[in-house]
Amino acid sequence: MSTAITPTTLSPLDNINLNLNSSPTPLSSHLNTTTVSTPTAPSWLLWQFLDSALPTGGFIASNGLEAFAKLHPDATSPKDVEAYVNWSVHSCGYTNLPFVTAVWKLVDEWTLRDSQLKTEKGKAKAMKSVLHRIGNIDREYDVFMNNAIQNAASRKQGDGIVMMGVKCFADQLNHKASSKAKSRMLEEEEEEEGEEESELGPNIRILKPFKALLRSEEVAGHYPIAFAMIARLLGFDLATTRYLHLHLHARTLLSSAIRLALVGPFQAQHIMTRSQAKARFIDAKTADLTIEDAAQTFLLGDICSGVHGRLWTRLFNS
Repeated sequence: MSTAITPTTLSPLDNINLNLNSSPTPLSSHLNTTTVSTPTAPSWLLWQFLDSALPTGGFIASNGLEAFAKLHPDATSPKDVEAYVNWSVHSCGYTNLPFVTAVWKLVDEWTLRDSQLKTEKGKAKAMKSVLHRIGNIDREYDVFMNNAIQNAASRKQGDGIVMMGVKCFADQLNHKASSKAKSRMLEEEEEEEGEEESELGPNIRILKPFKALLRSEEVAGHYPIAFAMIARLLGFDLATTRYLHLHLHARTLLSSAIRLALVGPFQAQHIMTRSQAKARFIDAKTADLTIEDAAQTFLLGDICSGVHGRLWTRLFNS
């Protein structure tokens, strides 16, 4: 397994070639005056997952930014913060996305198989098998993430997002079961209102045995592993899951920068808007990488994360 990749340029944006001189397509070319299409409703769960009110536990980490700001106080301008964010997103693509992709595919395969099985014994056996395979990937990530501070932060974030998944989503299965005892009058009213089936599927139940494995310390429950599981269980496709992981990584970093008073809220949004080019580039660049290709590409951030525990005062866990 690789441990480091050194980019060929010091600028985090030099590898991105944007054609800024191309003319936009005229709006009229997109209009169809003869047919009217009804767009598919976007996922409600996706917007819920993106909401900062959802307690995912992502805001406990600065990914080395806090240590960087204290070790290099003369290099904390908005431009420097933007460079740090872009490099960190670059590293996230090479370190986390291969594991995110592998776990997403495992859960996707199990979801299809679970829907085809008819007996509870067969379903239980298939769930035990996929949990074992996810646990193996989690152990590989645990070995790969040899930075002690980052490893501990990943475990805490993973524990937080699993807890969120159980409390906010998996527990609703019990609510669905109890709702079958509603009176006939209420059922008729719901039918008249045209109530639709929830996006939340029954496979979300796998989070409870995974949480049990985490509590018994049979798995470490690292953040990329838990994130990929929950994203697939909520119905997000692979492309959305990968891009969402990068988006949340950048958002967490910029939230940390605001709390550290390195940038203001408006400056952070400017950086976030410009960072999408880097995220798209890295998402495409790492699309075919496997776990064996995972590597750390931001050595400065890795070093800063490693010394974070030696800071006299700190706001974040990493």
